[in-house]
Amino acid sequence: MRNWIAKHDVFTKLLSVIAAVILWSYFMSIENPTRTLEYKNISVQLTGVDDLDNSYNLKLISGADATVDVKVSGSSSRLATLTASQIKVKADLSDTITAPGTYEIPYHVILPESGMTCVGRTPETITVIVDRMESKTVPVIVQYSNDAPSGYVFEEASLSTDSVEITGPETELDKISSAVVHINTKDLTQTLTDNYSYQLVDDNGDAVDSNNISRSVASITVTIPVKQVKTVPLSVTFSPEDASNDVTATISPKEVEIIGDPATVEGVDSIPLGAINVNTAENGDTYEFDISVPTGVSLNAGQPTSATVTISINDAATKSFTITDISLNDIKPDDTAEVVLETQSLEVVLSGSQRLLDSIDVEDISAVAEIASQDLSDGQHTIGATISSPDGSTVIGTYSVTVRITRESS
Repeated sequence: MRNWIAKHDVFTKLLSVIAAVILWSYFMSIENPTRTLEYKNISVQLTGVDDLDNSYNLKLISGADATVDVKVSGSSSRLATLTASQIKVKADLSDTITAPGTYEIPYHVILPESGMTCVGRTPETITVIVDRMESKTVPVIVQYSNDAPSGYVFEEASLSTDSVEITGPETELDKISSAVVHINTKDLTQTLTDNYSYQLVDDNGDAVDSNNISRSVASITVTIPVKQVKTVPLSVTFSPEDASNDVTATISPKEVEIIGDPATVEGVDSIPLGAINVNTAENGDTYEFDISVPTGVSLNAGQPTSATVTISINDAATKSFTITDISLNDIKPDDTAEVVLETQSLEVVLSGSQRLLDSIDVEDISAVAEIASQDLSDGQHTIGATISSPDGSTVIGTYSVTVRITRESS
């Protein structure tokens, strides 16, 4: 080690460095030369901003974050401890601004000690923009990302407010035409209620910078009623219950569209119109029914509100009955005439379902012949008869009876 130190003359070199430092320190303490340093991006402190609002209803739009670069000259010892945060730059707005516009404002550089001088600045002035404060009401518009899925419809959205009041610089307010709420409606199949922020846009739908604009409400509650549309068949029931195989019902229309809350609509498979008594129905009979939908759903727009049901007798049969219940109805009686019904029985053929015909007794069938004895001469006459049979049966053919009129000779 001693050989290495001796070989490289370490002590001599170390003494030289120490001597140089001592000589430089001495020189600086005696001479202390003047230097110039540049300090960048120093924030400008603005005064009089509140006066713009209070006195002229003006708001600072641009320039609040202005920065400048300054060059400071001074002794080396003083600049050695000077930092950018110690340099203050101030600009007063109250004396020069009284109306909206763009202004070039001078500023003052304040240094922390005497003996320092600002010898340069960039830029020479700062640019500020001010505008008059106004208020405006704009409508709220809801925009959906997607149409309703197949089988569903979106009804008109309800909003917690239909418009919002905005306050801000006049030139910026003039650009704004509406407040738009954007809602993601992809795969939406249930009624939606939620709070949404909104965007201020111009006539083209482009967003407007709203940093300087205040709003009456921060968010809007939107409810989108979602309804399901479903096609369901119409139906009828028959009484008695075991008679459904005897008839066929043709319903017009066969089906209708209903609309309502999805949970309710999903449970509706058909709409019953009412019940038909098969025992009283005849082939070709028609019935009119109002279409009544369950609570919670309604008929979709344009759907019929009533339906027609036509009855056809399945496998209609015929059966003959020998009846004796025959009567005369003399609508113009002649007191001098003796009217005698010579027909004592009629063979009547009825058609209908086999089940119905089998249930009919001969006593359930009657015939009535209507005559006017005043208009009839003496002798035998054939008169048409009307057959009455149980409901649901049809009389086949026409029937008549024979009567004899006699009068005493005067």
